[in-house]
Parts: sequence; C-alpha cells; structure tokens
Amino acid sequence: MADKSDLVTAYLGKLSRHKELIATAYHHGSVDASDARDGGRGLFELTQARVLVPYREGTYRLASSLSKHLDEVLQIERLYSAAGANVSELAKRLPDIAHLVANAVFDGRIDDSDRFIDEFDRAVFELADSVTGALQSLRIQADNKFANVSSYAEKRRQNEFYLDRVERISEALGTIQSGDMIRSFESTPEGERLLESYRSQIGEHLAEWRAQLLDITAILREYLFRTRQIELVARRMRSFELFLKRTPSYVPADIDSLSDAPAWVRRAAGLSLGAHACVQNTAHDEILLDIARSIPAVKPLSVTAPRMGNLLPDSPVDVDENEARPQPWEDAVYAMLEHVNAMPVSALEWKAKNAKVAALDNDIWLLCLLHEEEKDLDRHATLRFDHVTAQAEHFSGVISLIDIVVSRPAQI
Repeated sequence: MADKSDLVTAYLGKLSRHKELIATAYHHGSVDASDARDGGRGLFELTQARVLVPYREGTYRLASSLSKHLDEVLQIERLYSAAGANVSELAKRLPDIAHLVANAVFDGRIDDSDRFIDEFDRAVFELADSVTGALQSLRIQADNKFANVSSYAEKRRQNEFYLDRVERISEALGTIQSGDMIRSFESTPEGERLLESYRSQIGEHLAEWRAQLLDITAILREYLFRTRQIELVARRMRSFELFLKRTPSYVPADIDSLSDAPAWVRRAAGLSLGAHACVQNTAHDEILLDIARSIPAVKPLSVTAPRMGNLLPDSPVDVDENEARPQPWEDAVYAMLEHVNAMPVSALEWKAKNAKVAALDNDIWLLCLLHEEEKDLDRHATLRFDHVTAQAEHFSGVISLIDIVVSRPAQI
C-alpha cells in the first residue's frame, strides 16, 4: 500500500502537469475541450481528482474549495463571501448580489453590473458545488455508519450531528426553492441572466437533491432507531464484561447438572410443539380408517333445473310522423342542389330569392350547406363547393367564410 506522502506527491504532480488548464479555469471562469491541448486527458484526470466540476454541457469549473484557496493566496475578495462555506450562508449571498446588480443597472454602471452578474454566477456555482459535496459526504458517512467508534454514546452523538446537518441543508434548499427568491430575481433588471444561471445550476437539480436528502434522512433515522433498540442489550453486555473483569475466577455452572433451570433460562417462552400422525406409516392404517369412518358424509347440493319461459310480445312503438318529416332548410338545400348546373350559383343570392329560407340567418344557411358537403353523398359527387373567405389577421388561424359558390362542372 502506498504511503500517504506518496499520494500527496502524486496529487501535486497531477496539478503541476495541468497547471495551465487550472489557471485558465480560474481566470476565465470555465474551460472546455478546446482549452485542452492533450486531447482531453487533462480534463479527464482533473475531473477524476475533483479539481474540475461539470458546469454546463461540455464545460467545467474549478471546485469551490480550490477556487477559495486561490482567492486567499491571491488576496481576491469575493462579494459577500461566506465564512466556512456554510450552505445556508451561501444561499443568503444570492439576494445580496442581485441587489447590487439592480443598483448598478439603475445608476447606469454597465461594467459594474456585468461584474456583479459574473459574481452571481460564481456564487450560484459555489452553492451548487457545496450542496452536491455535502450530500455526497453525508451519504458516504451514512452508508459507512459514520466511523469506527468504540462507544455507543459517541455513535449516537454522531448520528444526531449528521441529522442536524441534514436539517440545515433541507432548510437552505427550502430557502433557495422559495417563490420569493425567484420572484425577486424576475423583478430585478437583467433578471433573465440571473435566472439562467440559477435554473441551470440549482433549479434543475433541486428534485435530485431532495431525493438524496430523503434517502440520507431515512438511513440516519433507521440507524438511530436501531441504536436505541440495542441500548439496553449493550448496557447488559457492558455490565457482564465489567463483572468478568472484577471476578476473573468466575466459571458458569453446567446447566445439565442442575435439578432446576435457572431463572434467566425461563425468560424466553418455550416452543409450542404439535404431534401429527404420519399417513405414510402402515401401522396407523386402522386408526386413520376409524377417523375417516367417523366423518359424516357430505350431501351433494341439489340444483333445481331452470324452468322454460315464454317470450312476451313487444309493446307497440308509436311512430312520430314529425320525426321523419324533413326540415324546411333540408328541403331548401335539396332544391338548390338539384337545380345547380355548370353555371356557378351563390348560396346567399339563391337564399335571397327563395321565400322559404329568406328569413334564415346567413351564417346558419352557410352552416347547412357545409353540413351537406361533409356528408359526401353519392348524389353530390358531381357538385363542386367553392368557399369564399374574407381576409383575416395573419397567423391568427381564423377563417372567415362569407359565401359558398356551388357548380356542376361538365363531365368529360
């Protein structure tokens, strides 16, 4: 196994090999495949070492821990920097920087507003990276039962500590997801640029973070419940261990030599045993036959055959004479279409000359003709319906029908 100092040396050597890529990511904010001169090997190695973190599609940024270290070395002060990189403190930075953006836009300081938007983008990335790292660390600790500690009290304190951290992260996510923060970004000048970073780095990952928090909380609470269950057992085991240390000459008595079992043996309930005859043993045939003869016979259920019935005559149906009679508009449509020839006929002009349907509204008359056209009857196979429409607003999707011209083209 490699020594820890060898691992540190190898890690620093990896950083040294790709120092130009790290510097580009720090100064420009992000890097992509075009910045890698070795065909992407540097991006792969730095991503595996958690030096670079995926940012947007095909781009990477420096991990927030390394970026903070470089800020401290180069004495670069970030706006509203959070001491200790607490997730809740990082979440409080976003509205403060958004206010700075709004003030700069109102004062006409375009360069300052662009610089503040870049700081907002950095803060959003740092917050997303911190939440992801905290959840990964918590999940590893929960899956590995926190640590190899020797006392039950220490294990319980660790459990409660990590539960408190989960609660704080959950509260921070609630603050981030609140509608007040999103509405404040929307009402801020240049709010679209702020919301773009917010949605890509935080909004699209909130559901995933919530699911991870629920999984970690379930593991912690289940483990806390199990530790409480074994608390009494652990106390008895520690008491017995202390007793053995104080009395090293103690030898437990042989249970077989006792005339009466001790009280601690009778704490558990005994097993209830039941005896059953083996039906495959021929020695039990007579007993089993006697038992079978004593069982009363089951009477078969009598089923009554269904009785044949007679059909009743159907009640007479009253035919409504008015129901089969055509409507006046149907007669008018039939009359118009029967007298159509090669000369086109306007539906509205024909209606105005016909006294039976002259009082009918134009829209209803045109709708009757459309209905007749949609029937696609054989007797209308030689007819041609041309729709006359009015000019409508472009891209509105509305078609205004003002007339229908019907004709019967000559057959060739």
